[in-house]
Formats: sequence, structure tokens, C-alpha cells
Amino acid sequence: MDCIREEFDMADNAEKELWDIYTKDRVKTGRLHRRGEKMKDGEYHMVVHVCIFNSKNQLLIQQRQPFKKGWSNMWDITVGGSALHGESSSQAAEREVFEEIGLKLDLSETRPDFTINFEDGFDDYYLLEREVDLDKLHLQEEEVQAVRWADREELLQMQEQGIMIPYWFLDKLFEVRGFDAHGNQKRDIEVEFAALHRLASWMSLVEITRDNFPGLETQELLNDYRDTVIKNMERQSAICALHGNIVVGILLFSTKHNMLSCMAVHPEYRRRGIAKKMIDFMLTRLDQTKDITVTTFREDDPKGAAPRALYQALGFLPSELCIEQGYPSQVFVLKGKCNK
Repeated sequence: MDCIREEFDMADNAEKELWDIYTKDRVKTGRLHRRGEKMKDGEYHMVVHVCIFNSKNQLLIQQRQPFKKGWSNMWDITVGGSALHGESSSQAAEREVFEEIGLKLDLSETRPDFTINFEDGFDDYYLLEREVDLDKLHLQEEEVQAVRWADREELLQMQEQGIMIPYWFLDKLFEVRGFDAHGNQKRDIEVEFAALHRLASWMSLVEITRDNFPGLETQELLNDYRDTVIKNMERQSAICALHGNIVVGILLFSTKHNMLSCMAVHPEYRRRGIAKKMIDFMLTRLDQTKDITVTTFREDDPKGAAPRALYQALGFLPSELCIEQGYPSQVFVLKGKCNK
């Protein structure tokens, strides 16, 4: 009887809900719609879904109550529901999360990761990463009976078993999160040894920055450089900075000569500390008891200001002038611990 009473209470509350009515271009009309009534042609409302992932790439899912209308007793993504009159998308998302699982979030500066249009409206999806203690959550008894973490494979298996709501894009959520609308990943830059499968992206960056590489003026010289990169990749003396799968920083070094051979950072990723990260990684592979050298532009060269400032900030000292690849250059030296 209690469950039946709760179901009638829920239905009564639902009928009191008012939604803002939008045009197909998502412009508020100023009119309102009462939940439970049929929407007219050309009227749309806003829905939000929040998907909370943890650092293990597991999704927080909820099981709906057996008396909850619509997908009763099924497992669902973290939370979802319709925006109420006067709410923005992020406000509706905050409210739904707090109402359904008792988790307080501030999404005032957060935009949806993507939106799916459906027959009667727009469905905004927020893909978040939070470390949530499930024991501290307060579940909305009228709607949610349980919560748990699940990885991609487990969720797909649950869909096959018919106990998970069949979102057609469920597996894509694990791939899409962390990307913006242009496919750029909103992840930290990772520095690692460059493997051969990074070669195409490496050479793409070289094409962008080749004006800063004396000796790459012709296609023949570029092909020779490519062969050099492959050799360095094979002997683990090629370092790259990655933004997702995109190479945004490159560095070649020589353990034989204890030197940094060449380095470049994508113009759109400069001033993020990428060059320093790559050099720090390189230093762990060189003999720091001996002098470490790098050749860069001379002081009077307009191209030299940024790299010279970087090397000096890292402790390299200007040394002799030289000609490299037919270009006026200067050697910088990081004194070895035995030579200080």
C-alpha cells in the first residue's frame, strides 16, 4: 500500500510541474506547458542528463524504482529529467542530481557536452568526472532504489540482458567524454617516448613548424629528417607531448653526444610548459654529471627570443657561436654536476 500511495503522490507532483516552451530554434516562447499534457506541434521543452564518471572510467548508474513510470526497475545513467519553468540547463542538471542522489554540484560555469534533439525537445548531456562516495549519497526513494559504478563492458552486457535502458549511444559516452565539439580533448598533456604509430602526427607538426628548423627547406631534406625520426623512435631517443592522440610537442636527443638535437611545440599549445616537460623527461635519460648541450638561434635572430629565454630559465648558459645546417646558431650548455 505504501508503494501505491507513493506512486499516486509522484503522479500528483508530476502533474504540477511546469515547463518552459521553446521554439525549434531553442528560443523561449513565454508560454508554459504542464507535464502530463500532450505538447502541441512546434512546441519543445528542455531535458537534461548528467553522467558522472570516476577516474577508473566507470559510470555511476542508478536503478529506477519498480513503481516509477517509464522504464520501471531498469538501470539508467546517473540522473536525468525535465527542466522546470525558469531553470537554465545547468540549474536543471544541478537540481536533478541533488534530488535523485543527494549530490551537490556547482555547474554554473559548465556547459553541456552535447545535445540530442528528440521529437518534443532538446536533451542536454553533461559528462562529468567526480570521485563519489556511494555510501554518502541520499537516494530519492520515490525514483531511485540503488546506485553503483559500472564500466563500459558491463553496461553493454546489461543492455544485452535487457536490464539497462537501451541508449543507442551508451558505449560512445566512454569515448566522447573529455572531448569538445571539435574533437579536441580536454585532457592534460602527456609526455612519453614517441612510438612509430605517432610518426604521421609528428611529421604533421614538423610541417607546421618547419620554418624554425634549418635544413628542412626541401622535400628531400624533409624525407631525410623523417628517416632520422624513425631511427630515434626505434632507439627511444624521440620524445613527444600528446593531447589525446595528437602530437603537440616533439624532441629528439642524443645519448651518445649528451645533447638535445631538436625541439618544437605546436603554435596553439605554447606557453603551457610543454617544452619544459619534454626537457625534464629528456634529462632523466642523459648523463647529468656531464655537460648537456643544445644549439639554438643567435641573440640577434628574431626567432631566438623564446627558445633562448627557455633554455636560460632551465639553467643553460650561452656558449660558442657556430653554423649549423648552414644557419648562424649558438650553443647553449647545461653544466654537468661534475663540472660546476
